[in-house]
Amino acid sequence: DLSNDDAKEFFKLLDNVVGDISKDIKQNIIKLNNNKAIYLNESMKNSDFKFISGKEYLKSIAQKIDTMNEVVCEVPQNLNATLRDYQIDGYKWFNTLSHFEFGGILADEMGLGKTIQTITFLLSNCNKKTLIVTPTSLIYNWKDEFENFAPQVKVFIMHGDKNFRMELFDSMNEYDVILTTYSTLRNDYEHYEKKYFDYMIIDEGQNIKNPNAQNTKCVKDINAGVKFALTGTPMENNLVELWSIFDYIMPGYLFSKKAFEEKFIKGKKENLKELKKMINPFILRRMKKDVLSELPDKIEKKFFVEMNKDQKKVYTAVVKDINEKRENKEFNEDNITIFSYLTKLRQLCLDPSILMQDYKGKSAKIDVCLELIKEAISDNHKILLFSQFTTVLKKLGEKLEEENIKYSYLDGAISAAKRTDLVNEFNESNEKQVFLISLKAGGTGLNLTSADIVIHFDPWWNPAIEDQATDRAHRFGQKNMVEVIKLIAK
Repeated sequence: DLSNDDAKEFFKLLDNVVGDISKDIKQNIIKLNNNKAIYLNESMKNSDFKFISGKEYLKSIAQKIDTMNEVVCEVPQNLNATLRDYQIDGYKWFNTLSHFEFGGILADEMGLGKTIQTITFLLSNCNKKTLIVTPTSLIYNWKDEFENFAPQVKVFIMHGDKNFRMELFDSMNEYDVILTTYSTLRNDYEHYEKKYFDYMIIDEGQNIKNPNAQNTKCVKDINAGVKFALTGTPMENNLVELWSIFDYIMPGYLFSKKAFEEKFIKGKKENLKELKKMINPFILRRMKKDVLSELPDKIEKKFFVEMNKDQKKVYTAVVKDINEKRENKEFNEDNITIFSYLTKLRQLCLDPSILMQDYKGKSAKIDVCLELIKEAISDNHKILLFSQFTTVLKKLGEKLEEENIKYSYLDGAISAAKRTDLVNEFNESNEKQVFLISLKAGGTGLNLTSADIVIHFDPWWNPAIEDQATDRAHRFGQKNMVEVIKLIAK
């Protein structure tokens, strides 16, 4: 009876599970992936569906996901770190989804340790082959994290000169983890076509939000048993971005792009409740405020950035010039000269245009910094950014304006009275979420407790000066945990 409520609910369920049903029926049988079991089980809780058998099987899978925090899942003893409770939960989440060969999106807010949770999971599955794809600027940060937390994992960087890479492809099998970048993967794709990985993990998963981009297609075509994505922003602008990441972790789970758009973008609003039910088991998202009770009041993190090709070229040329000058005996007796050259090299790490007016290339640090700022703003944080070079701060200001991000600015040229006004305005403003501050001008005397993220764009000679700057936010009156990020060029 097609007017029967159970029949109506059943057809609705079938539509949500299969999408374009005409393509999937063969000999009266529809084959579904195990990843639909959790959604099916949830959907049947509120309906009788007496004509459906096999419910116990669905329930068994769903219960294992629901109770994963109760499962005894030992953290590897050889992990060189102590995980917080929520990070252990994340580690269990990885293992549970992997056990059922489901993919997942670890979408923890920035600063909660997506990298260390991933490394712990890989360390506990040490006899597997893993491909990790990252933005270029983060590849050495990943290498450094592996060296710190799991030095026994054999990590191989597939990046750099193409001829060099081609020589190394044959030795990939000797390593547990291959680290590469989105652009390098695209350029080397033909060499990956016949390779299989047990796990594939993409960092900053929003890099594949455009389903038509070449990078996205290459990432999705890699042959891997289980795929995960790490991103603090699984959806920045529209639902298609979310579909694209799911199309990578579990192709077909959210149907074809066309069917997805018809149902969830152009369809009825109540369909979005069904979408939420479908994606919920495969996205793990924690906010700092949710786990605040178990976090220290300050987290410090070194963030390693690889210089881009143009920067390296300039940096290498200056190093060569300095080394030639060092042959001169008088050079080595002049400490001030040595100090000035070290300062020049540090400035090149930040942005070569500080020293070279004709430099047209980019700065890897500025690119990474902008990504960190945008991610933090999307999570409604306020940021203090310190640099000892006002030229860098002004360049960052220009970049923020291009992104339509409003900011405050303070350096030594601003009077004491104006400084107070700037501080009050920033603390009270909901529009300005970034404060660019010269390290010398803003290292003391400012109370900026409305901010909960501090970025040190360049390391200062004296760590105590950095600490004073950090204490502009991390001081009496601060109600939130403060995250301190130190950007360091590799």
